[in-house]
Amino acid sequence: MRLTYLLLFCLAALLPVHAQNAIGKWQTYLSYHNPTRCEVAGNTLFILANGGLYAYDKEDTSTRIYSKALSLSDTDISYIAYQPAYSILVIVYSNANIDLLENEEYVYNLPDYKNKSMTQDKSVNHVCFHKESAYLSTASGILCINLKKREISNYYALNKNVLVCNVADGRLYAATSDGLFAGTLTDNLLDPDNWKKISDDTSEFLSAHKDIPFKEEVPENITPNSPIRNYPYFMNFSSERLLIAGGGHIANRLLRPGTLMTFEGQIWNNFQEEGIVEQTNQWYKDINCLAQDPQDQTHHFAASAGEGIYEFKNGKFVNWYSMHNSPLESALPDEPVKHNYVRVNGLIYDKENNLWMVSCDVSRNPVQVLRRDGSWVSLHYPEAMMRSNFGRTIFDKRGWLWATSSRIESGGVFCLNYNGTIEDTSDDQHKFITQFTNQDGTILEQLAVYCIAEDKEGAIWIGTNKGPLVLNYPARYFNDNFYCTQIKIPRNDGSNLADFLLVNEAINAIAVDGANRKWIGTANNGIYLLSADGLETFHHFTEENSPLLSNSIESIAIHPRTGEVFIGTSKGLVSYQSDATEAASSFEENSVHAYPNPVRPDYGGVITVTGLVYDSDVKIVDAAGHLIHQGTSLGGQFTWDGRNRQGKRVSTGIYMVLAADRNGKEGVVTKIAFVR
Repeated sequence: MRLTYLLLFCLAALLPVHAQNAIGKWQTYLSYHNPTRCEVAGNTLFILANGGLYAYDKEDTSTRIYSKALSLSDTDISYIAYQPAYSILVIVYSNANIDLLENEEYVYNLPDYKNKSMTQDKSVNHVCFHKESAYLSTASGILCINLKKREISNYYALNKNVLVCNVADGRLYAATSDGLFAGTLTDNLLDPDNWKKISDDTSEFLSAHKDIPFKEEVPENITPNSPIRNYPYFMNFSSERLLIAGGGHIANRLLRPGTLMTFEGQIWNNFQEEGIVEQTNQWYKDINCLAQDPQDQTHHFAASAGEGIYEFKNGKFVNWYSMHNSPLESALPDEPVKHNYVRVNGLIYDKENNLWMVSCDVSRNPVQVLRRDGSWVSLHYPEAMMRSNFGRTIFDKRGWLWATSSRIESGGVFCLNYNGTIEDTSDDQHKFITQFTNQDGTILEQLAVYCIAEDKEGAIWIGTNKGPLVLNYPARYFNDNFYCTQIKIPRNDGSNLADFLLVNEAINAIAVDGANRKWIGTANNGIYLLSADGLETFHHFTEENSPLLSNSIESIAIHPRTGEVFIGTSKGLVSYQSDATEAASSFEENSVHAYPNPVRPDYGGVITVTGLVYDSDVKIVDAAGHLIHQGTSLGGQFTWDGRNRQGKRVSTGIYMVLAADRNGKEGVVTKIAFVR
């Protein structure tokens, strides 16, 4: 037996190792900059920053992140307070949910206050401790928690904004917006008559007991590597680098600070922000998209919802393009505020490395191109003029430009076939559709189009305020009889009736994975994973049934190699490790990996094979050539639960993975070692 194990480990050492997240694993990518509270727990500092929580060990200088994917019950923390006698950190969320973190490890959720039916504001202003009790000063009373029993014990509805409370001389004091009140702890404090007003002046009490945000100075340079802000409005991958812009553009501006970030190799980098306002004499806000130069990965352009576009080199600001030095137009050219209405979006490079963009509410040239030689080309298409909220853009496989417009009164989809000649518009085809007709001849009016994606088969999927629409024959877009498809889901109840897919959902984001499945992000109902044709729902993740931070999805981007699905929500960024990856164009022996490898006795998850071509036929055989398992890859990835066709875990040994393309003309072999 020892010889067998030794042989297996020697063989396994020769097998390629490829690190990747386990299928189905969630990760949270929250910002931990700008700390607002610090609680001391022995050698540990609990630090609240941007609604996120992390712990810093003063002895070994390590940090530990707490999140909804790692222990916590909710997201967006508003307050923390530590009770050393019980080694409990009280964690209050902005939605009034409460966690008790005991001994830095165990989490006990107390949702009753969150779920309590009341019209008053539930915000928590302050926490104090007395014996086994924690007293939470809220906007309408005092919430009492028994730390020993780990339960909410009482709620004293004072109907006043309690700023600070404290226990002394057997009485509970409450400094409120209407003065200082006190109640004897042995009395029934649920009765408002047992609270007596002590003074109209609360200044002395507040001075003595007011909250001190930092009980100990937070050491410099301990902030975990993380996004600068929780604003994942726009996301896109350039190779394996995730690009993020944190602005946004709706009917009114969001006025978010200029936010540009990249994430690659588990490292976050933020673009320069300081000094841009001084150099441009304009706002630096609402940056709504980011494009990376295909010829220079250190060179980027970013567009804003009002001040034109910005150029960066190595993350440093180098130039600004607006009305003063480019053909970009203002939506209000005759107004004093015209420089804050140069609304540009949809930055995208074509195959010749020219940078395209669309302009909102302009009266002349809605499409602009910054050529790779630095010259500008302005394109005039009357039907695309004065369109509000131009947003997402793509180039399809034919090289046609597609752009969405999300304003209900004038929204729709613009398509341009410029026939490869930018300056010569005489042979251009262009069309803006505001009212789509579906396959039944029904006209869909009052459409707002929020997102667009092309799938593996060349169909165009668009997300609207009335669910997803599919353009199965996009080459016919310029024809008079063009129509879209609303996917119908059979009810399977014997009625022969069907319902349109997600027809009542506003679709903010669509991404296509390596298996041609559709990830659909909604405005209010989380994210769906659909089959390639949209007829089957594999997953529906919400904040209630998963570590998803919010049911409001803003963006989705999928890592082209690993298949990790990055999901931008209104409360920050999370990811889910999908079981599909982008397929390789051909089999490369050095690129095909299985992991974990070897599979050790304590491992109970799935084994993943990556680097395959699209829809690979995969067979797993033992050393004697007996078939153990077979199936088809999802894009470029195949998973196996380590069981044979009888459902039993396989024995110790070396197993061969035989993969071939769908035509059986090309194949590859790799190995997996099992130790039982």
